[in-house]
Amino acid sequence: MQQTYLKRQAKLPLTARNVTLWLINYYSISRGNELSLYWGLPYFVDNYEAIKMWVESLMKKPRPYGRTLGDVRLQFESQLPI
Repeated sequence: MQQTYLKRQAKLPLTARNVTLWLINYYSISRGNELSLYWGLPYFVDNYEAIKMWVESLMKKPRPYGRTLGDVRLQFESQLPI
């Protein structure tokens, strides 16, 4: 089984939690529930949990050949209400 890592130096495996934290840091997502409301989730789901749910649903789908973290980031960016 091949493992993909988030940072080569830190050796963090690509888990839903690590990818979620990376996206939160990359886009400087703050606490709140704006994303859950925009994405049609219940109002009590905060931004961090909404992102984690999105990442988990993405990881459940078969991974297309050649998809990278950059592709995931762009796909996430297209979901943002900017």
